[in-house]
Amino acid sequence: MADGSHKTLGLQLNVIGPFDLRRTDGSRVTITSKKARAVLAMLAVAPGGRRERRWLQYKLWSERGEREGAASLRQTLSALRRALAPMGDVLEADRTTVTLSLSEVAVDALELSSVAQRLPGQAEFLEGLDIRDPEFDNWLREQRAFWSRQLETSQSGPDPSEVDFAPPLDVPCVTLMPFASAEPLTPQAQELAEQVLDQLARHRWISFMDWAVHSGRSAAGAARPATANYVVTGQLRQSGGRLVLMVELTHLTTGQSVKRAQFTAPLADAADIGAGFATVARDMAIEVAGNFSCALAQSYEQRSQSRPAQSDEALVWQGRWHINRLTAEDFEKAQAIFEDIIARNPGHIEAHVYLALTTLWRVWTCRADPRDIKLARRQAQKAIKLDVSDGRGYWIAGCAECWLGNKTAAVHYTDEAIRLCPSLAFAHDQRGTNLAYDGNPLAALEALEHAIRLSPHHPQRFCFEGETALAALLAGDLSGALQHADHALLLRPAYWYAHMVKVLALHRMGRPDAVARAKRDLYEFEPHFNRSYINWLPFSDRSLNARMIEEMF
Repeated sequence: MADGSHKTLGLQLNVIGPFDLRRTDGSRVTITSKKARAVLAMLAVAPGGRRERRWLQYKLWSERGEREGAASLRQTLSALRRALAPMGDVLEADRTTVTLSLSEVAVDALELSSVAQRLPGQAEFLEGLDIRDPEFDNWLREQRAFWSRQLETSQSGPDPSEVDFAPPLDVPCVTLMPFASAEPLTPQAQELAEQVLDQLARHRWISFMDWAVHSGRSAAGAARPATANYVVTGQLRQSGGRLVLMVELTHLTTGQSVKRAQFTAPLADAADIGAGFATVARDMAIEVAGNFSCALAQSYEQRSQSRPAQSDEALVWQGRWHINRLTAEDFEKAQAIFEDIIARNPGHIEAHVYLALTTLWRVWTCRADPRDIKLARRQAQKAIKLDVSDGRGYWIAGCAECWLGNKTAAVHYTDEAIRLCPSLAFAHDQRGTNLAYDGNPLAALEALEHAIRLSPHHPQRFCFEGETALAALLAGDLSGALQHADHALLLRPAYWYAHMVKVLALHRMGRPDAVARAKRDLYEFEPHFNRSYINWLPFSDRSLNARMIEEMF
């Protein structure tokens, strides 16, 4: 710190530039293990210096089993305690959490003016620290981007806390305020906020920061340090045997509420809120992240159309808008946008993801031949290579493999998409599709219902409803099939897939008059519907295709 106030503390930890830990007399504290240094850095920039054990374990040992990862974390913490023992209780750990005492450790990242004096040139967060773990790579990439923006703001002008500073961003930047709660629920509210941050950060198109959680600023002030343009706030309370979380997403510049929703979860033991809370918090956070990432995308897409695109990031939003229109003309425009971006910047991950998605939607709407499906797969695999921690590429590849009839590969890609981004609704939709086409409609219904919970207002919810209708039909729930087919058609009247399921459900219910009306509706919107539409569906058991053709024609 520039004013020397850190001298009253026990340690000085520098995480901007190379990792460096020193005592107040200037002597260095040697931390030999890379993962031990990573743990200290993660705690130093965490809200209140505190992280859950499982969070640390997952970030640093994500490819190991639960027991192995827990054992590795214990060993790392033991080594840290030995190294820090002369400085007292700087590092504390209990059964669930690990805490770095920020009252005893001065962290350079929390006083950026000192960094500007110490490192006048370009400085990178945890410079030179290389740990081979995809989850740590994900976290480190986000932190480096965040602290780079912080340094740039700190060095380029007046103190951003003293000015209104919220320019329009071409990438949504979200911050999260500490969740409010009554006193007994304070630890749970903090843990839940951390879980929500973690799940939101898995949506790679969102620029993410947790400045507000760390500093405890007001929602208005939270935007100024790093130009966030959206804030998430929440309030946690207990109601009988359930936890109730009210969450709101607000646009910081306009103050407009983008989404407000309530999420509930049962408590394993109402008298002991901490019992099993980690699982409850993760499940709630996944549902929050699914709902709010969708709301954020819709809000940002709408706002981005109101001004000319002046960057590749802004052009991506224009391309996404064209994709969502689901017309051949718009697919061509979207494809042109993403190909132009890639020509200028071959490593632009968002352009690669949405080019693959453009091909995928065109395949689906036009029932394209295997060559186009394989093109979508290649494009998705290219996106995966550019960012192995982005679940979207795996989801798109899983769709392509499913349509090609490669069920094992489809399941592998889809499961990996969900592991990387558990709140990615379309990945759960694809899991349900895989199960339905492979003869397990009851399990498919569970996955599809989860997809709808994660993103009930998605522009393409009609897909979720259509797949749910098919799974219900295969499970023998004809009323459910009819209900979901009608819901899909309410959202997209021209959706031939839902029309087809409706006709089949009515046929199996023995309602010939209704079948005739449903067929007229189908041919009104899809006059060229024929046997090839049904033959295109990738059922493992091809007798299902034959039965559907017989019933339809």
